Amino acid sequence: MQSSAELGNTFSRAWELLTRNWIMIVPGLVIGIVAALIVFMLGAVGLVSAAGANAVGMAGAGLAAAFVSAMIIGAVLMVATILVIAYTTGMAGAAWRTGTATLDDGAAAFRTSGGQVLMAVVLLFAVGMVAVILTPFTLGLALLAFYLFFIYTLPAVIIGGRGAGEALGESARIAAKNFLSTLAVIVLLAIAFIVAAWLTRFFDWLPLLGAIIRQVITQAVAAYATLVIVGEYIKLRSSIDAVGVGVPPAASPPPSA
Repeated sequence: MQSSAELGNTFSRAWELLTRNWIMIVPGLVIGIVAALIVFMLGAVGLVSAAGANAVGMAGAGLAAAFVSAMIIGAVLMVATILVIAYTTGMAGAAWRTGTATLDDGAAAFRTSGGQVLMAVVLLFAVGMVAVILTPFTLGLALLAFYLFFIYTLPAVIIGGRGAGEALGESARIAAKNFLSTLAVIVLLAIAFIVAAWLTRFFDWLPLLGAIIRQVITQAVAAYATLVIVGEYIKLRSSIDAVGVGVPPAASPPPSA
């Protein structure tokens, strides 16, 4: 099991990589804006269609139109999520390898692993729903276990080249072998997101600029969290003798420059 100093090195190195590669927040911002516009237009069309159908006494048709719109919106949001995950994880992997991340790194990750990322997201959603159902009966431990044991799933797909099911298994083995350090990662990142949410409240009074600032802060913390998780995955996967694609078995995050 790694020491607190080694864990701290991952967090500090991840921050250093983020400050050198602010471009990592761009995919989340751009894809988020595009997805929001599409969702807004689809929502408006759905409401208009439903209202029109109801007005002429076709309530069933109105409900069908609203349902179809909701399904399409859900699909758009899932595609947007997959795009952001693939892009930022691919860029994070490049940042850990070379110290520099580009949008091309994210595009390459999506081209090579997009299908497996989709399957992994579906599997994670299914397992997550089970955890949510069990949460009231386990005092929240089921949901905590879900986050803890499957935190390395997407890096395993994109960085490690694993299939979706194999990636879930590898993530669970890494987390089990490095239980305390993985738990510390989850707690510290949760604190980071809570602090970011608190900071964004100071910009609520700015109508448009405030929303932009909030998104930048949110995406910056998300990119930082991705760097931390990817860095831990690269460092810890050797603990279960999992040889990554193109990376030596004992690979660890690059030392600070």
